[in-house]
Order: sequence, then C-alpha cells, then structure tokens
Amino acid sequence: MPGSGSPLPGTGDSTKISSGNRESNAAYNQLVGAADTTQPKKESRSTKGAAVAATAADLTVGSALRDVQGVHIGTVSQVDPDGVVVDTGTTKIKVPASAFGKDSQGLMLGVTAAKFNELVAKAHAAH
Repeated sequence: MPGSGSPLPGTGDSTKISSGNRESNAAYNQLVGAADTTQPKKESRSTKGAAVAATAADLTVGSALRDVQGVHIGTVSQVDPDGVVVDTGTTKIKVPASAFGKDSQGLMLGVTAAKFNELVAKAHAAH
C-alpha cells in the first residue's frame, strides 16, 4: 500500500537488520559480562566436581547446558569464533565462549536459569 509507511515484506535493509542482530548480541554479551562479576568466583582447584572454565574442545554442538543450580538452560546449537549459540527451545542467542564453565556433570553458565532468562529478555527488549 503506497503511503502506508511500512516497508513491503522482503524489502528491508539487510545491512540494518544485520547490524541490529549484532547490537542485540552485543547487548546480551555485555549483560552476561556484568552478571558474571556479581557471582562469587569458584576456586580453580582440581577438586572433584569443582567448576572450571570450559575449553574450546568442551563447546560442542548438541551439548546440554545448565545453570549453577543444575537447571537445564538449553543446548549448544552452533559454535562460532565470536561465541556459542544456545538454543533454549524458545529462542537462540549467542553467548561469549568465556561465559561457559564445566564440572563433572557437563557444561554450565555461572548464573541461574532465571537470571539467564532475564538477561535474554533484556537483550531482546533492547531492540
């Protein structure tokens, strides 16, 4: 409809859309980084079950991801040089690889599932 002010489907500016996606991911990464500083640091001693930083080899597609309390957050759906895409079942979001830890039960993030969901909502609301 000419003059309606809305672009026709498929006529969006891909540069703006891609930029918006990058900004959304950057906003989420910044929120996760800020959240990490509020969590008590785990000692990196090699005691049984103690969490340590995940290595690149630990970040594999299909790996389950949980929070610090053991609650399932999602699954690793893609590993990129600039982060790891987590599929929560309702959304996919890129998380910095440095945010991942591991223990005897597998991959984890240093936040609760509730905090993770809050950060995801804030990142999406920023756009």
